[in-house]
Amino acid sequence: MWLLYLLVPALFCRAGGSIPIPQKLFGEVTSPLFPKPYPNNFETTTVITVPTGYRVKLVFQQFDLEPSEGCFYDYVKKEFMSQGNKMLLTFHTDFSNEENGTIMFYKGFLAYYQAVDLDECASRSKSGEEDPQPQCQHLCHNYVGGYFCSCRPGYE
Repeated sequence: MWLLYLLVPALFCRAGGSIPIPQKLFGEVTSPLFPKPYPNNFETTTVITVPTGYRVKLVFQQFDLEPSEGCFYDYVKKEFMSQGNKMLLTFHTDFSNEENGTIMFYKGFLAYYQAVDLDECASRSKSGEEDPQPQCQHLCHNYVGGYFCSCRPGYE
């Protein structure tokens, strides 16, 4: 219970930094306090990381944010499919959630992520991996979570 007393006030202060999610093959990410209304004047970045050899796919199941032209007030910056094994998801809210002077209670978002196999045999320059392996000189064979190189017959 004492942890709750520390976390709740922190959610209502303007936050910076990022929240790492433990490295798993799938999971869930939500806005703060979801499904209850999210706090005003808040920003956080969630770092979703899956094992090397995979990339992150994000699917939103619920999305209820304050509407504004060009997403000026409240927004989520997102990629639906990462290039590498990390994805940054930034959630930002402005100072209020009002519509014509009426306070609105937007729930925020609920999304699921999953690790999707990264084809290491494809162009490495587009993969976004932090420590890319060199391209195979002859044949590249992709498998779930990795790859291996082999030579053409007669070569070593």
